[in-house]
Amino acid sequence: MSFASKKNFVRYGAASIAACMLLATTSAQAQAPADEPDANAPAPDSIVVTGQNETNGLNLTTRETPQSVTSLDSLRMQEQGLTDISEVMAQIVGIQTNRSSALGTDGTNYTARGFAVQNYLVDGVARPSNIYGFTEDTADMIAYDRIEVIRGSAGMMTGTGEPSAAINMIRKRPGADLSATIAATIGSWDKYRLEGDIGGALTASGHIRARVAGAWQDNDTFIDREHAKRQALYGVIEADLGPSTLLTAGIEYQNFRNEGASRGGVPLFFTDGTKTDFARSTNGGADWSDFRRKSVNIFASIAHDFDANWHLQVDAEHKSGSYDETIGYYFGTAIDKETGDGGTFYATRWASDLTLDAVYANLRGAFEALGQEQHVALTVSHTRFDDDQTPYPGWWGGSDYMYPINAYSYFPTGDVAKPDLTPSGSTAGNRIETSSIAGVARLKPIGPLSIIAGGRLTWWKQDSYAQDVTGPKVWTPVVDEKAVFTPYAGLVLDFTKTLSAYVSYASVFTPQTSRTVDGDVIAPLEGNTYEAGLKADFLDGRLSATAAVFKMQQDNYALADGPGIFAPDGSSAYHAVSGMKSSGFELEVKGEILPGWRIAGGFANARAEDRDGVRQMPQIAKNSFKMFSAYTLPGQFSALTIGGNVEWQGKTTADGEGPNGETYSQGSLAVVDLLANYRFTDHLSLSVHVENIFDKTYYSGLYLGSARYGEPRAVKFTLRGTL
Repeated sequence: MSFASKKNFVRYGAASIAACMLLATTSAQAQAPADEPDANAPAPDSIVVTGQNETNGLNLTTRETPQSVTSLDSLRMQEQGLTDISEVMAQIVGIQTNRSSALGTDGTNYTARGFAVQNYLVDGVARPSNIYGFTEDTADMIAYDRIEVIRGSAGMMTGTGEPSAAINMIRKRPGADLSATIAATIGSWDKYRLEGDIGGALTASGHIRARVAGAWQDNDTFIDREHAKRQALYGVIEADLGPSTLLTAGIEYQNFRNEGASRGGVPLFFTDGTKTDFARSTNGGADWSDFRRKSVNIFASIAHDFDANWHLQVDAEHKSGSYDETIGYYFGTAIDKETGDGGTFYATRWASDLTLDAVYANLRGAFEALGQEQHVALTVSHTRFDDDQTPYPGWWGGSDYMYPINAYSYFPTGDVAKPDLTPSGSTAGNRIETSSIAGVARLKPIGPLSIIAGGRLTWWKQDSYAQDVTGPKVWTPVVDEKAVFTPYAGLVLDFTKTLSAYVSYASVFTPQTSRTVDGDVIAPLEGNTYEAGLKADFLDGRLSATAAVFKMQQDNYALADGPGIFAPDGSSAYHAVSGMKSSGFELEVKGEILPGWRIAGGFANARAEDRDGVRQMPQIAKNSFKMFSAYTLPGQFSALTIGGNVEWQGKTTADGEGPNGETYSQGSLAVVDLLANYRFTDHLSLSVHVENIFDKTYYSGLYLGSARYGEPRAVKFTLRGTL
């Protein structure tokens, strides 16, 4: 596949999506939004793209929501062989991935619209973005029915207003009919995976239903000495307590381990200014490195319909988790070409126990006024996050944990002495408590116009503690924000039954816990976001298209000081930057363009700058394009589905310069994947996935003069049986 001209690519890609939107004005009337599909139901013959989402508590359709919303469901995850959250996020339009390791957010950074994505939610319950290791960044997808990504500020949903995006992970639910799936996968680098999923009614009446799903995976990677394992188990039960009341309860277990992984990649330059050329399999991690993360989630909800117009749902969740990371890795921006000297070895251990308790309640309803149906929603939430750490010695403590190392002798084996990582006996930790009240209304003064307006009051308190071997806990206030108001407003104008325009505004407010080199906590992130766009449904609701433009501004944005610069507590040091801004546009399509032919993807443009107009995060491409396509052959070949995916990104630049002022740039590139699925019977199928079919050599992450290679060509086979 050739992309000789970026300008032509952008021009033709935009024109194609724009043409789809114009078709909407002449298409037949779109179908009304369908009821939520049965989670256990077999894949439909066609796609209807008018599903509901929980962006602001009103349960609006994507067309009705004045923001960009992308949803990726379990059918597509299965079809593309997407088994963990990082693989799913790589498919989301407007999400850019900068991957320096396979260790969740410790090595994979997501950005949207020029800024970092840190907002994770599960069934609408927010995860703390300020506690390391508590997000769902290593989650297996076996427990999830779909992933919703809301680009732009999502303060109405999360209580804070980070402007990039929010990731809402929706768990699977049981259906009334018995359904079961078992699948086995083998692939490159000794990849083995088993998964199963069974659900259905437990009583003859169907009033009690359950579902159990689990996955086990064991694999090497294309990186030398790197070995990963994961296990996931999920169970949920639903009970109809009456014709209008539903009780749901469940448990989710996730366990991820990576042995031998590095937090970084290879140096980009030699000291003479020439570029390095290490093998893609090069590993900067010590042979004793060990990254572990576990979590158990217990959740319950009760939902009640008072009548056809009013609905109440209350959710409660308890999550306990832990991480234990024994880290030894190489870092260097330039090394001597002849000797291999110039790198630094870093060693430490991080370990913590984590807990979350959360309650979330949503009341929404409709009433008649001005001859139209008006909608309102009220949400109340309270969460408490606890982080109890066991401090270990590390690179901020002296030469036993940070010292020069030779790349040529170290990389082949990772053989380096493991330092004394005995805990000091002291403990430390954080406690974050948030409470919020939010109200939002969707008002229709006239038929084609909807006004969505609301706001959230948030109370945010964070304290940290330290405790030595014999003394008491000493608590220190970190953040205490009271009744911070986060406004939200949007307009949606329906030109026709298939075409609408929208504008929206949201404020940005996020308390931060990053510290400066002096140990001071950086002030809360503040700013504003603006978005406008067009949305269209056509082909009887089977195809949707969105075009959006956005602009945002931030103050007190936390930027890392760089490698080897630490705060007094050993964490990386940051400094606040005000006047950060970003602008750009997005084009997206999703649905069925012809019988059996499905597509999903689009183009995104975003540029982040400081107050002086200097581009920020140049390691993130300004332009990107993603497109998935699958076609089920007609007639006698209908058992076969073929398809693929392309990910294209524009030029990227390492954040930092070479030894003599050189700048490392990676040109635009495209990675192409292919898939095929053959149904032997209605109950047995075989899928083949070929990733990076042209074996493109590229860096998946650029950072401060170092980089990690992207995955070479890989093949996997999945045999799937269904009941």
